[in-house]
Amino acid sequence: MSSLKDRIVQILLRDNIISQQNLDKALDQQKNSGEKLGKVLVSLKLVDEDALTQVLSEGLGLPPISISRLKIDPQVVKLISRESAIRYQIIPISLMGDNLTLAMADPLDIFAIDNVKALTGYAITPIISRQKEIESAIQKYYFDQSEEETTEQLNEIIKDIQEAEDVEVVNVTRAEAGKNVVEELKDEAPIIKLVDTIIHQAVTAKASDVFIEPMETTVRVRYRVDGEIREIDRMPKVLNDPMISRIKVISNLDISEHRLPQDGRFKTMLGKNREVDFRVSVLPTAMGEKIVLRVLDKQGGANLNIETLGFEPNALERLKQCAHRPHGMILTCGPTGSGKTTTLYSVLKYVDSPDKNIVTVEDPVEYQMKGLNQVNVKPHLGLTFSSSLRSILRQDPDIIMIGEIRDSETLDIAVKAALTGHLVLSSLHTTTAAGSVVRMVNMGVEPFLICSSVLAIVAQRLLRRICEDCKENYILTPEVVDKVGLGKMVPNKNLVKLYRGKGCKKCFGSGYKGRVGITEVLILSTTIKELILRNVGEVELKKAGRQEGMRTMREDSLAKALAGSTTLEEVLRITARDEE
Repeated sequence: MSSLKDRIVQILLRDNIISQQNLDKALDQQKNSGEKLGKVLVSLKLVDEDALTQVLSEGLGLPPISISRLKIDPQVVKLISRESAIRYQIIPISLMGDNLTLAMADPLDIFAIDNVKALTGYAITPIISRQKEIESAIQKYYFDQSEEETTEQLNEIIKDIQEAEDVEVVNVTRAEAGKNVVEELKDEAPIIKLVDTIIHQAVTAKASDVFIEPMETTVRVRYRVDGEIREIDRMPKVLNDPMISRIKVISNLDISEHRLPQDGRFKTMLGKNREVDFRVSVLPTAMGEKIVLRVLDKQGGANLNIETLGFEPNALERLKQCAHRPHGMILTCGPTGSGKTTTLYSVLKYVDSPDKNIVTVEDPVEYQMKGLNQVNVKPHLGLTFSSSLRSILRQDPDIIMIGEIRDSETLDIAVKAALTGHLVLSSLHTTTAAGSVVRMVNMGVEPFLICSSVLAIVAQRLLRRICEDCKENYILTPEVVDKVGLGKMVPNKNLVKLYRGKGCKKCFGSGYKGRVGITEVLILSTTIKELILRNVGEVELKKAGRQEGMRTMREDSLAKALAGSTTLEEVLRITARDEE
């Protein structure tokens, strides 16, 4: 059975619309340019556009139509963005039930049909029209639309989000990012507007993650702000697939794949000069595909300062001394979202100077810093952490930062790099500083290599900071003071003053605004190294570290509660009690 292209060629030759010689000429140019055959034939003036329309109509069995005589419903036109209409040379004609009729200059463009189907959620019926008529219709229905109409359309799309818990955040988005955001959104199709509104609001709300989750009859949208997940809105279930498809399109993912997880990324502009990266994870669930977006706001890199991260003075001074060592390894540890990368970059910024060659390898690059050579790993191309490290070591680096040590091979290369004259900074997914030593041994590193390579291990967490606009104090009872471990930190158990937030508009009634870091810094002293060589457990290592002046995360968090930075509830929620 002949292909569609072969049938069209046969019709062109059969009806003497084109000669074999001119057809060969057009086919040769098509091979070189990669353009569609119809466009090549018209551009070379070998075939009249009307004749080509008739040929396509016969070959496809689709009727040609003159759209210049039609009056198209503006609400139907709004189903497709102006950008898509121009890119694919299409115009929506009518909507009957779940079927959208689409006039196309090139009905062979299957990608355009699939994309419009995914974005609108409707089945597509293509019809053929002349290129010039479609261009005229695009001008008429997209460029002649009044600003009042587009603003009204935008208001309808974000109405549900405005009525959610974070209504003031949306107002801030439209006021501060306002004109730029509205100008960017007003010409887009409804689903695109909705997705862009959710994305821009997340950045303005300083969310670290966005969750778009299909439920039984609705789609739930949630943000993680200051470490806490907050529901923003619930939408009709029918919006889930179009939103997922839109995010897949901008992330260069396969919109036809619904059975397997997918990972991708995309960038967006907030205003004129603020570029924000999003890491995308798509996961098939029983209710439909769920998407989680990790917000990577590179603008945050401007405030990296090791002095303001919350280290207690003694630990900070010892960490600075380690950072100035010519070789060795400094590790940060903690769960996802605990600020490990921020700490690593703050150390890099502290030691950075023109006479140092600094290279980072990350997945992905989270902060962009001038003077650093930053490498994005690409596992699908074979550019992994371990393969990147091997190449980096041939670049004569002084300091290497590895975003995360995920496997034994990467850890082995990192340890060897630290032993051969490089300062290596990296992170591990462990819970405590002492536990990181045990983890490295379990990953196959000999204890004597740990002693020779590791300088310091920083364990950390992020606690919610009390909102300064509704902050109040209260006196803690002596019984509670002893129970939580504050007795050793205060001179009088009967006069322990702590703080909390009452809840106000600026913190959305939560009593918290922002976050503060807590840390424990284990320096590998001679005593600690001797214990590691004896293969002692985590408890003994932690005990020895405390005897040498290490303040644990529980102690550090209690100190910050006394100082009024966080609440006792946050301390108990995030940290574990120290073994006496």
